[in-house]
Amino acid sequence: MSKGRLTRQELGWLLTQEARGAAERLRVGVTALTQAPPAPGADASGVDATLSALDDAMKMLSSLHSQPVNSRGRRGRIDLASLLWEVAPEARVSIEPGGGTEVSGEESELRRMLHVMLGHGSGTGSHVAVRREADEVVLRVLLGPDSSATADTERAWLSRMAIRYGGRYELEGSMAVLALPAEGVESRDDLARLRKELDEARKQGEAYARELAAVWTGSDDSVSSSTYPPPDGLPAAARCGAVTRLSGGIAASLRAMLSPVGRDISELRASLSPRKSSPDLETVARTGLDDRLEAIRRKLLVVQDFVAELAAVGETDSGEAKRSVDLLEIVRTEVGTLEARGARSGIKIRVDPSPAESSVVVARVAPRAAGIVVRELLSHAIAASARGSVVGVVVQAPEPGGGLGARIVVDDSGTSLPVGARRALLTLEVEPGTFGRPSSVGLFIAAEIATAQGALLDIADAPFAGGAGGGVRVTVTFPA
Repeated sequence: MSKGRLTRQELGWLLTQEARGAAERLRVGVTALTQAPPAPGADASGVDATLSALDDAMKMLSSLHSQPVNSRGRRGRIDLASLLWEVAPEARVSIEPGGGTEVSGEESELRRMLHVMLGHGSGTGSHVAVRREADEVVLRVLLGPDSSATADTERAWLSRMAIRYGGRYELEGSMAVLALPAEGVESRDDLARLRKELDEARKQGEAYARELAAVWTGSDDSVSSSTYPPPDGLPAAARCGAVTRLSGGIAASLRAMLSPVGRDISELRASLSPRKSSPDLETVARTGLDDRLEAIRRKLLVVQDFVAELAAVGETDSGEAKRSVDLLEIVRTEVGTLEARGARSGIKIRVDPSPAESSVVVARVAPRAAGIVVRELLSHAIAASARGSVVGVVVQAPEPGGGLGARIVVDDSGTSLPVGARRALLTLEVEPGTFGRPSSVGLFIAAEIATAQGALLDIADAPFAGGAGGGVRVTVTFPA
C-alpha cells in the first residue's frame, strides 16, 4: 500500500466530492441569475439542464466511490494510538498516558488516513503525537519537504475524510493536524441533547398544565362561574318560551320516529316465542335473539323517557300564574314518578331529612314549572349516579327575616366538575362526556325554567353524594 500517493479509487472519490460541491455552488449562482430579468437573447434553461445532468452524474459517481478500498476491515471502536504503532513502528510517537485515544470508524479508512499523513512527514523517523484534547483525539505529524506532486490533492482528500468523520484536518505551522471525535462523544452529546429536549418538553407541559388549570379553575368566586343565568341580557321569559316550544317540537318528531320501532320490536318478540316442537338448538338461538331484543327494548325505553320529559316541557305554559305551593309535596310527587326509573338503574332516591307528612315548605312559583324543574334535576342525577348509589334530595324552608327563599338541593354520586366547567355545562358549551357526565340538556332546561320563575340555579360539589364520594350538587333557590 502506498504511503504517499492516493489510489485511483480514492482520487475518484475526492474528485466526485469536489465536483458535487462546485456544481451546487454554480447552481446557486445560476438560480440567482435566472430569477432576475434575463438579458436580451439569453437563454438560461440550457445551462440549468446541464447543471442538473452534472449533478446527477456526480451523485452516481459518489455512490460508486462510497465504499472503502478494503471493505473487509473492522468497524467500530478503534484505538488510534495502537493503529499508529502498526502503521509506523519506526516513528517516534508521543502519547499522553490515560488520555483515551479511541475513535469510532472503519479501520481500513483510518489506516489509510494515517498512511497518507505519515507520507507528508519528515521521513521514516518523523515525529508523531497522539493525545486526547477535550472531546477530540488529535494526531499531529511534523511536516517534511513535499516529495509528491499530488501533495495538495492528498491534503484535500484528508480534509474531506476528516469532515466525513465529523472532524477536521488543518495545518498549524510545520505540523499537520488531524482531529477526530473521540469514541462515545457523539452518543454522550446525543444523550445530553435528548435530556435537554425532554427538559424543554417537561417545562412546556407544565406551562400547558398551568394554563389549563387557569382556564378550568377560572374565578375564585363560585357564584360567578357556576350560577345560571349567564349575563347575556336576554329576557328570561322569552328565552324560556323558546326552550319550551323547541322541546315540544323535538318530542313530537322523536315520538313519530320511535313509535314504529317499538311496534316492530313487539312483533318480533311475539314471532320468536319458543314452540314446543322446536329443536333444542333452535330454542337456544331464539332465546339469545330474544335477549338481544330485550336489551334493545331497554335502550328504547330510556329514549322514550327522555322524549316524555321533552314533551312535558313543551306542554309548560310560560304564562302560568304564580301562587303559593308546597315544594315538599311537589318533590314527593316527582320522586314517586321517577322511583321506577331509578330502580331499573339500581339507584335509590332519598329525601333527607325525611320530612313529616304535616311539614310544609311554601314558595311562590308556578306549580307545573316547579314540577318540571324537580323532574329534570332528578332525572339528571339518576343518569349521572353509579348503580347501587343514592340520590339525595333536600328541601329547605325559607330563611327567617326575608333573606333567601326556599331551596331544593339534589346531590348525585357521579363524577365531579371543575369550577370553570360548571357554567359551560349548564349552557351546553362543552361535551359532558369529557367529564364523565351524562347529557346536560335536562340541567339546561331546568335552569331556563327556574330563571323564568325568578329562581337561581347553582352547581357545586356534593359534600356526601350518597356516601359514594364525589358527585355534583345542584341547588335551586326560589325568591323569598
